[in-house]
Amino acid sequence: MTTAVGWFNNKGGVGKTTLSCNLAAILSRTHDVKLLYVDCDPQCNATQLLLDDSHWTDIFGNRRESIGRTLLKSLRHIRAGDSSVDTQIPTIRSRRFKLDVLPGHPSLSVIEDRLSASWVDFKAGDLGAARRSLWMRNLVDSVDYDLVFFDMGPSLGALNRTVLLGCDTFVTPMAADLFSLYALDNIYEWMRGWIGDYERGIDELKRGFPEALEEYNLPLHPAVTNGYAGYTVQQYVSRSSGSEIRHVRAYEQYKARIPMRVKPLMSWALTASMQPNLGLVPNMFSMVPLAQAAHAPIVDLQSSDGLRGAQVSQNHKYALQLEGIAARLAENLGMRDHQGTLDA
Repeated sequence: MTTAVGWFNNKGGVGKTTLSCNLAAILSRTHDVKLLYVDCDPQCNATQLLLDDSHWTDIFGNRRESIGRTLLKSLRHIRAGDSSVDTQIPTIRSRRFKLDVLPGHPSLSVIEDRLSASWVDFKAGDLGAARRSLWMRNLVDSVDYDLVFFDMGPSLGALNRTVLLGCDTFVTPMAADLFSLYALDNIYEWMRGWIGDYERGIDELKRGFPEALEEYNLPLHPAVTNGYAGYTVQQYVSRSSGSEIRHVRAYEQYKARIPMRVKPLMSWALTASMQPNLGLVPNMFSMVPLAQAAHAPIVDLQSSDGLRGAQVSQNHKYALQLEGIAARLAENLGMRDHQGTLDA
């Protein structure tokens, strides 16, 4: 059974892409799972990190052909006005991360208007619109992977809503600052609103097309209503200025407020006893550009990638911290070490 995990925060700059790519690499090895990473962010940062430079000309050298080599291929029928999903996805193996990648495409943002219009029609009981709104759920159900990770852009838009409708669970990477606290509130209010709209749309379909729910595998409730898997917090970066004490105090104050602001999301937790704090994400400074240039996980960086002197021991420390976060996420997801499966 496939478990789909969304990495989501409408606030940008929280290290979501770097973290999710590195945890994907760690989990695929420590738990021996077959993992697919899907880049749903039109900025395509995850695609750039995961795939070697040699893939870029192959994928994006010809604009027209690039559509068939990315996630946009799955949407080709919907973009043409139909409701079906192309499940023959063009995955590429990441050499250093050792997982499969479904590349993103900058034109994913163009699909927002069509998905938004479909959502309005779905709420009114339109069957085709419901199928378009659940395109990602259809895609997830068609793949043969233990885990699917979705990188999502920083927005509360129609595309991200359809991606979350395809997810079983989601994680909210964040920073300890005022706007991250607001982001938690925004995520809850936004999701609560469309979850209610979804259930009303399903009720309309029950009346108009009672046989369609089973025929097209339309769930009565979005899986994410029982799918919150927790949050991470970025480590504070020292500014080495005269106001440093004030900044540290502000960081600690905002960090202390996170558990209370997460409580509404915990109403959708995977389990009642789940610990939502997955850990502190280290600021890995020079490791990040090295990893981006090498298209490699931070835990795998070597001297041949440019790792020098004190960076070697620092890298080991970062690796231990990331592995700790991965272990806590695996526990929340009910994963078993080295079994290649997920608990039901």
